[in-house]
Amino acid sequence: MCGPQYEWYFLVNTDTQSSKNNKMPKEKTTNWSRDKDNNNNNKDDDDEDDNINNVNVVGPCTVQQRWKSCATNGWLTMMFLAYSFLLTVRVHFTYSMMVMMILPLVPEATDRPLCPGAILNVGANSTTVVARRLDWTIREQAFTMGAYFLGTLVSTLPGGVYSSRGYERSIMLWSMGITASTLALVPVAFVQFNSWVAVTFLRFLQGCAFGPAGSCGGTLAGKIIPKTNIILYSTFMFSGTMFGGSFGHLFSGIAIPNISHEGSYLALSALGFIWVAVWATMIHLTPYASDVNNTPRSAAFISTAWTVIMRSMPFVSLLNASFGFGFLYNFITTGIPIYTANVLGGDVVKNGIPVFATWLIGWITSIIAGILGESLANIDTITKTMIRKMYVGIVLIGSPFMLLGAFLSGCNESYAKTFISMAVILLGFERNSIRINSMDLCPGYVGSLIAMCDVFYSMGNVIDSVVIRCLLADTMNWCVTFQVTIILSITCSILFLLFGSSTQQCWDERYIRP
Repeated sequence: MCGPQYEWYFLVNTDTQSSKNNKMPKEKTTNWSRDKDNNNNNKDDDDEDDNINNVNVVGPCTVQQRWKSCATNGWLTMMFLAYSFLLTVRVHFTYSMMVMMILPLVPEATDRPLCPGAILNVGANSTTVVARRLDWTIREQAFTMGAYFLGTLVSTLPGGVYSSRGYERSIMLWSMGITASTLALVPVAFVQFNSWVAVTFLRFLQGCAFGPAGSCGGTLAGKIIPKTNIILYSTFMFSGTMFGGSFGHLFSGIAIPNISHEGSYLALSALGFIWVAVWATMIHLTPYASDVNNTPRSAAFISTAWTVIMRSMPFVSLLNASFGFGFLYNFITTGIPIYTANVLGGDVVKNGIPVFATWLIGWITSIIAGILGESLANIDTITKTMIRKMYVGIVLIGSPFMLLGAFLSGCNESYAKTFISMAVILLGFERNSIRINSMDLCPGYVGSLIAMCDVFYSMGNVIDSVVIRCLLADTMNWCVTFQVTIILSITCSILFLLFGSSTQQCWDERYIRP
């Protein structure tokens, strides 16, 4: 299979012959539409037929068709790798903090003491060798972790707006370049300067770099993926975050004990710069053109379009679900590893290796959910809206109930880890629901809408990382933390279950930028 059928033709400008070298993609038309065109304009059809006859054919597909299909797959694969890299960075920093700090992330006084017979192997008690351990307060550690999401709050909306204006590839290039650069500086700030301010600032810059990533991916997907495959392909692309969560645990579990804490950051930085080099080369050699209506949309920060969009109940319910998912996701990726280490015991860094399998299953689940969702959407009895709502319910209701089971399991390690694994795996259904729902509602504004969703997602992360941990800085109350996460996540699902939709909204075509 060669993917979507495309032909390349020359645009001839009557004023100058230099435009003959400009190639543009055109979707292959049916015989019926060609007959209709013959009745309307025979001359144009004759010119097009002449161009088609000049196309090199290799087997059932033209050379240009093969090239375009490969280019599309290349862009999507690179975005998948970008999401994987960015989430690996995020997970790795959590492990780094738990190794570097004398007392990592949780105060000594907690309502859940270490289980009988368990051995605490974290922070000052860790067997992992590091250059030095740092005596930061719990509030300083919480703010350093939360600085990442403060950065996303700053950059998400501007980055999303400008990605909608056609700058998505350039923004993504800068995002990955900044992330790779700051990674190389983090161990210097940790070890050489022991500077809480410097590490927090670098963490903030990484958050700023991550902010526009979702919007850039959504905008790119809307441009290059044929409409018939956009949901399935974009689900695969966005599932890179789940794969990054998996790879981040594996990388940290192997690199920190075996390479060194500082070396792990340098290795990640090198991977980031390799991605940047490949992406920059693709921008230069492999331009892409839109397969959908590319009419420019209004993307101003303050515009009539925004006032209409923010009054739409389907979109408001999506923002609410994004906030709940941000809070839930941050607790699972940050709070659960801390809870496991401080209550169930074990070596927190080496635990990353078995946790890798759980996140890998979650990634596979996201792919299966995408394929299943697209298949069910074609059945008359099950609408796309029902699928989106069902998946949101699995994420924002099912996953919190798994967390409840983990907490009630107490010191029964096998039960607790089974429930925690299920909570992670169920997150895979989010890629085919909350993440891509903006494409359902408004393909024309998808970059800006994803950016707004990411703002609410980041707010949920900030509240969990900074507000909750600062309030509980003196005495950690795991019971309250679990209850807040469970109740908030389920509450945020209600609006979407009532008002969520996959129907393209009327305001998608209403406002066009002159």
